[in-house]
Amino acid sequence: MHSVMRFFNRMNALVWLAGIFVAHAALYIALGTATWFTTALLATCFYGAVILVGKLIGTYYKDKEESK
Repeated sequence: MHSVMRFFNRMNALVWLAGIFVAHAALYIALGTATWFTTALLATCFYGAVILVGKLIGTYYKDKEESK
C-alpha cells in the first residue's frame, strides 16, 4: 500500500490527464462515437477526480508516515 501512495504522491497529474484524454479520444473516434470530444472530456474529468483524490490521500499518507 505504501508504494501505491508513494506513486500517487509523485505522479504528474497533468501528464496523466493529457494521456487519458488522448487515449479516450482515440477510443471514441475508433468506435465511431458522434460526440467523441464531449465523451472523452467527461471521461477525463472523472479520472481527473479519481487522480486528485488519490493525490490527496497520498499526501495525507506521506504526512502520517513522516510523523511517526
